[in-house]
This record gives sequence, C-alpha cells and structure tokens, in this order.
Amino acid sequence: MADDVFSGRAQELTALHEEFRRASAGDPRLVLVEGPGGIGKTALVRRFLDTAPGRPCLLHASGEENESALPCGVLAQFVGQSPLPPPDALAALASVPKSLPPNLAPMAAGFGLLDLLGEVQAKGPVVLVLDDAHWADAPSMNALTFALRRLRGERVLAIVTLRDLNNPALPDGIRRLLTDVRTRQLPLEGLTPFELTSLGAELAALRLPHSASVRLHAHTRGNPLHARALLDQVPAPVLMDVGTPLPAPRSYAMLVLANLADCGSQARRLVQAVSVLGLNCRLHRAASLARLPQPLPALERAITAGLLHSSPAGSAPEVSFPHPLVHAAVYQDIGPAQRAALHTRAATLVEDEYASLRHRVLAATGPDEHLAAALAACARREAATGQWAVAGTHLRHASRVATTAVERDRLAVEAVEALLLDGRVHESAELAAALPDSTAPALRGYVRGYVARVEGRTEQAQTLLLDSWEQCDQDAEPSLAARTAEQLSYAAVMRGRAADAARWAERAQRLSTLQGPSRMLRFNHLIALGLSGAAKQGIALAADLPDPLLVPLGSIDLLLARGQLRLWSDDLDGARQDLLSAVANCRNTTVPLRLLSSSALAQALHRLGDWDEALIHAETSASIADDTDQSWLKPVTHGVAAQILAARGAWDRAEGHLRLALDAPGSAETAVAFAYAASAHGHFADARAEPERVVDALRPLLRYADHDGVNEPGVVDWHELLVEALIQLGALDEAEAVLAPFESRAADRCRHSAMAGAARVRAALLAARRDKSGAEAAFRRAHDHAAQVPMPFVRARVDLDHGAFLRRVGRRAAAVARLQSAYDTMSALGALPYRSRCARELDACGRAAPPRTDSDPAQNGSAGDGADGALTPQELAVARLASQGLTNRQIATALALSVKTIEYHLGHTYAKLGITSRIGLVARLAPHPHPS
Repeated sequence: MADDVFSGRAQELTALHEEFRRASAGDPRLVLVEGPGGIGKTALVRRFLDTAPGRPCLLHASGEENESALPCGVLAQFVGQSPLPPPDALAALASVPKSLPPNLAPMAAGFGLLDLLGEVQAKGPVVLVLDDAHWADAPSMNALTFALRRLRGERVLAIVTLRDLNNPALPDGIRRLLTDVRTRQLPLEGLTPFELTSLGAELAALRLPHSASVRLHAHTRGNPLHARALLDQVPAPVLMDVGTPLPAPRSYAMLVLANLADCGSQARRLVQAVSVLGLNCRLHRAASLARLPQPLPALERAITAGLLHSSPAGSAPEVSFPHPLVHAAVYQDIGPAQRAALHTRAATLVEDEYASLRHRVLAATGPDEHLAAALAACARREAATGQWAVAGTHLRHASRVATTAVERDRLAVEAVEALLLDGRVHESAELAAALPDSTAPALRGYVRGYVARVEGRTEQAQTLLLDSWEQCDQDAEPSLAARTAEQLSYAAVMRGRAADAARWAERAQRLSTLQGPSRMLRFNHLIALGLSGAAKQGIALAADLPDPLLVPLGSIDLLLARGQLRLWSDDLDGARQDLLSAVANCRNTTVPLRLLSSSALAQALHRLGDWDEALIHAETSASIADDTDQSWLKPVTHGVAAQILAARGAWDRAEGHLRLALDAPGSAETAVAFAYAASAHGHFADARAEPERVVDALRPLLRYADHDGVNEPGVVDWHELLVEALIQLGALDEAEAVLAPFESRAADRCRHSAMAGAARVRAALLAARRDKSGAEAAFRRAHDHAAQVPMPFVRARVDLDHGAFLRRVGRRAAAVARLQSAYDTMSALGALPYRSRCARELDACGRAAPPRTDSDPAQNGSAGDGADGALTPQELAVARLASQGLTNRQIATALALSVKTIEYHLGHTYAKLGITSRIGLVARLAPHPHPS
C-alpha cells in the first residue's frame, strides 16, 4: 500500500501553512497536533513538510515508549538532525554536564537548544517537530519547554504531536505551554465519509458508494490507520456490501482477542453475549444470554481489560464496547455454531420485533418459510409509514430465506424498490444484477430498468423497461405493468418526451388505482403536462388540494408537482407556498421526493431574490444527490447551485458544482438533465463575461429542438443567454434564428419572465443592427413584462442593459437612473459580477457608483467562500430570521432544516460577529426585505 497517499485535512494544512508564514517572518510559532493513535498526526505533519515553500530546515525527533527513561534522548535526536557540523552542534549543547543539579540541568539543556535554534535559523526558517511527545523523556521535554518560551524573533515553527494533552506523564511545564492562548491547537478527528471515499480511490482504485463510506466511517470512527488496514485487507465486495459485517484489522483483532483470552471464561462469555446483542445492551440481557446469574465479577474483569464500558452508577446498568472494532473482533471470533445458538436465544430475549427478526435472520442456516413471511409482513408495515431503510433490509433478508424461486425473486424486487427509495443505489444495483436467469423476464427487466434510470443510464433503462412491458401479462400482473409504465413515464420525462411521459402515466393509472412504491405517478403526469406547455391543465388537476400546510402525506406528490408547475408559470408566490410545505413534509419520505422538493424550492427562492435561502436548499439537494448516488438528478441539483453561486461571483464553489453537474453519468442522454447542466455552464460563463464560453456551453442545446422541457419557457433558462452571447460575437443571424421561435413560444404561454428576457435581448439585437427606436421599444416591452413578475434579478438585468444602451446613445441622465436601480438591486442580491458591470457603466456616465459596504455581513457572505469573519449564505439566512424574533424551531421550519442545524449555524454566527446572544443579532442585522 502506498505510504504517500493522503486524504482530507485541508483546514489543518492551511493552518500549518499560515503558522509557517508567520514564523518565516520572524514571529516564532508553536502548534499542537493532538489525537488518538492512528488518527494521522504524523501523516499530516509529513504532508505539510512536503508542501512547505522554500524547503525549510527540519529538526525532527520522536518519542519512543521503550526510550522514555533515556535522559535527553529526544535532544540527541534534534542534534543529530542539525545541518551544522557535528562539533559545532555538540558545542551548542555542551552546557548539559551530567554533574549539574536536577533543577539546573533542564535550564542548561534549554539554553543549548535555544543556541542551536538561533544558529540554524540564521540560514533560513526552521521547522522543529517533536512526534509522539507523550513518550518523550522528561529532561528533553523540560529543556524544550525552556527553549520555546524564550523564542522571540527567531524564524522557528515548532510542531508537537501527542495523543492526549491530559496524559499524567506529560510534564506540567510543556502542558501549560501547549495550552497557552498563543499556541495553535489542531485537534484531529476522524476522516469524513467523503474523505474515506477519496482514500479508497487512491489506495485501492476503489470507489466506495456513499453508504459504504458511511459504514466504514462508523466502523473505524474515521481513523485513517484502521481504515487503510481494512481497505488493504478486506475484499472489495465486502467493503461495498453494507449488509455484510466488516471485520477488525488483523493486528487490532489480535490485541483484542489476547486481552479476551486473559479475562477468564465467564468474562469471555459475557463479552461474547454483548457482541451478539450489538454495540451496547442492558447488562441483565447480556447476563441472561451468557447464562451468568452473577455478572458483575465478569463485567469488572472485562472493563479492566478495556473490552467493555459500563453506564455510570445510579442509572440502569448498561454495557457497551469502547470502539466498534472491539465489537467486530469479538463477534467474528465466535464460531458459526455458537453464534447461531446465541442469536437463536437472543431472539427470545429482546423486546422489539425488529431486533428479534434480526437475530432470527442471523441464526438462520437455510430457507425458512415462516421467517420469510414474518420479515415481509414487517417490511410492508414499515414501508407504509415511509421507513424505507428498514423495509429494504427486511425484504432483502426475506428474499434470502424464501423457500421458492418465485417468492425469492418477488421479494428481491420489492427490496430493490425500497432500497432505491432510501437512496441505497449500489445495494439495489447489486441485488438486481444478482437475479438469476430463471427470473421472470418482465420482472427482471423492470427492476434492472428501474436501477438503470436512477443511475442515469436513461437509454438503457428505456430499452429494458419497454422489453418488460412487452413481456408482462397485464391482466395477470396489473401491478407490475403499472410500475413498469410508471418508470417509463419517468424515463420519458428525463428524455424530454412529455407526450410519451403523460401517456405512460395514464396507462399506469388505468392499470392500478394504487400509488406505486415511489408515490410519484401523479407527479410524473403533471410534470409531463408542464413540460409540454400545458401547465394550466396540470395545475387544474391539483385544484382540490387543501391549504398547502394541510396537505396529507399521501398527496405530497401532487403538491410538489403543483409547486413545480407554478414555478414554471411565473406564479412564484404560489410556488413558494407549495414547495415550502412540500419540503417540510418530505423530510421523512423517499429520497427522490426530498431531492425534487428541495431543488424546486431553491429555484423558486432564487427567482424571487431570496438567494441566501435558495442556496441552502440548492446545496442541500446537491449533497443528498451525491450521498445517495442519484445520478439522474445530479445535473439538476448541482446545476441550480452552480447558477446561484456564479451570479454571486463565488467562482470556486460554483465551478465545483458545475463540474459535478456536467460529469454526472448519463447526463448527455437525458435531455432535460443535460439542459440544466448546460444552462448552469452558460450562466457561469455569462457571469464571468465570457461570450465564447457561453456559446460553447449552450449551442449543443439547439439539437434538442423537438424535445419538451428543453425549449419550454420558464423551465430551463438558456435561450436569452445564448442570443446575447451570439450578438456580442457578431453572429446576428444565428441570434435571430434562436430568438424568434423562443419569443413565439413565450408569447403563446404568456410567460412574462421569458418574454422580459426575450425582449431584452431583442433590444440588444436591434441595437446591434443600429435600429435605435426599435431597441428602445423592445426595452419598454421588457420593462413591462418584468414588472409582471416578482423577479428582481430579471428586472435588474433589464435596467442594466437599458441603462448601458441609453448611455451609448447619449441619454446619460436617463441611463444613470436605470443603472442606479440595477446597481441597488444587484447589491441587495449579492450579485457581485453584475454589480461590477453596473458600476463600470455608472463610471462611464460620469457618476461614481456608491462605495462597497464590506462591513455588511450580507456582502461579505455573498461572494466569499466562507472566509474568516464572513457569514456564509446559510448562516446569514438563519441569522436574519433569528434577528426577526423567530425561535430555532420556527427557523428550522421556515428553512426546512433540523433544529440542531439551526443551533450550529447560530453558534458559528455568534463567534464570527463577536456577539453572545440574539440581542447582538438585532443590533447587527436589520430585517432584510426582499429586493423589489
């Protein structure tokens, strides 16, 4: 395994580089890197040294457990690392005679080390590293403390790594120094699941699905040493299959089992019983399973051996493993027969049905009709309440213990459906691929087509699903036929074939009056109508819904569809009401519903000018799509986030989202998804004023002229961007060819937002052809249409372009009024690239733009990517609502976030603004009206 593979720790590396910069300027610095064994302290320091500029002089020493009693052993290592000739270096420490009294020896050695550092740093910056300081000898530590306290102008960065600052063996002097406010403390925690995914890709060329990375993170607590060991030792199929338990690393397991063997038989039986029951359990239950009437002596021995923890005195006795790896080592050492017997007995001891079924599954040695029936019944009850994770797991187990091939395949397909709705795409794909050739062709084609659609392989999904439809006996299996038609409707929507989508949705509804497991059939039908220009008809089908806040869970799909259609139809206030309620109700439903509702709400808020809240929902939906491998929606979710960030000039974050949108598997074969990604690319290039890039990004969309959705006004915003870029490049005839049909469709649909954009670029085209009166008339039409919709950015773009036109034709007073209005709106939105254009135009009019108010948290947080002291868009949105008197729960409801997330954002906001309560927020943040 490659030793130089490194993942994560970006913030810590940045901190080390900042400290080194300060040290190099003559401000000596001390950094403490603290964390448990294997967490990556040494790797972090090594990576910093590899990337430090200017190749600094390194003095490195490390403590060793078996050398901690060797006086001045660490100091000797520093001397050996010195670039000075050995006699000079040794002379610098000549003041450490063995005969000095104990109270003077550290001082003398410290002076020697101080002299050594002074001589070495004269040749350039010095990095002094003490690794594993918890094992360093006391004389060396005392000397180091003495020297570090007396550094004043030396170019020295000292880095100390240790496991626990509270280690009693650590001398008090170094502890006080390391806890001093001037010391930079870098506590290391485990790697995140995302960082573990990167580690797996680098170490073993293995791309772990998110669910597998989360499982590895929970199992190792993100410890890089343990994660690397498992990535090296465990076969890839086991790492990928979250249904198969992970072992402990071999060396770790050997230590645990050696301790277990020394505990005695009763303690061993108790620890094994706890491992069968899980990571933790009640002591009396473990004692019953182990058949120990008096478990306390055994528990005491297990605790002493570091194998178990117990609950504090005075509470109900509970025992737990100190680490998941201890549990894994113990559990996997139990023989198959003993393990099955323990699980069989445990199934009768536990109280809840889920745990009992789990034990019965783990005890099963073959097909079991009664167990399969019990698992399937429990799964269906859980699915009815939206608990898809539990349902999917139970159905998968039921399939494995089914007694007939037909039942096995049917349960496996149900499991795939539940797992997909829970976002566990990789598990679903493996289960679908494992269906044998003997499976009914219609059933196999349906489930594999469903998986292919979610993975973004839309053309393959279409082929598989059509084959399933043809093979299915609709009279004998109406439910399967309806589910197949539903998936074909989905695929047709993504391919931009709205008429086909509506037809398949209607077929599915005729075949079965019941909602399929995805609960999205009616949503597909309404969306298909919207994509084909019949949004009013779709909205009318949802007219019987009650107030959005009162819509029952079973009708959330209709509410979400109506909100989406209202968004496309310029009814933005209605869309916001519907979508806010949909988001709040979709928290505990299927992954597709959560994704679609968050993304649609982000788009509505973006158009309304609530960019801070829009960005919260956009990045939330993008992260859900990533975490659950929803490739079919990644172009949409990441595209929306990229568009908002680009308009604010947050280039790095925008480009990151844009890359994920464009690189999503299968995006090129799904017309609507590709349109979202391409549109985001066009908006990014437009914000950067790069017309050639705009054309390169958007011209490919012209080949989708016959695809619904791609060219439907109000769905994906790209035509006016392409027209404007073509005008700037002098391609006036091509601009006309793109604009004319778009103008016609927008007028047919009476989409004021699209008509405003079309009139704006029509004015630009007429101006380029030197038709000043025609351009002025087009601008007036653009203003009239923009006034019909509450979209401040659309109005500001019209003001900006009209003002620039007025300046060029010599009407400067009128130009200033338009440009000032645009400037004010762009400032309120935080649309910094466009505000800069307004400022340039105002300057050209001889009217200076107002100075930028960088002290405003809204401005600092808008364009930046989380700079120190600046509020992120999420923090700003939360802070504004808190300053208006809303409680944490009310804010959570308004933003569709958890209360804990609100508390987290407020804590960071208080720290950044230097305040301690909401009273400070009221003083710093006045209520923020939406720009209008």
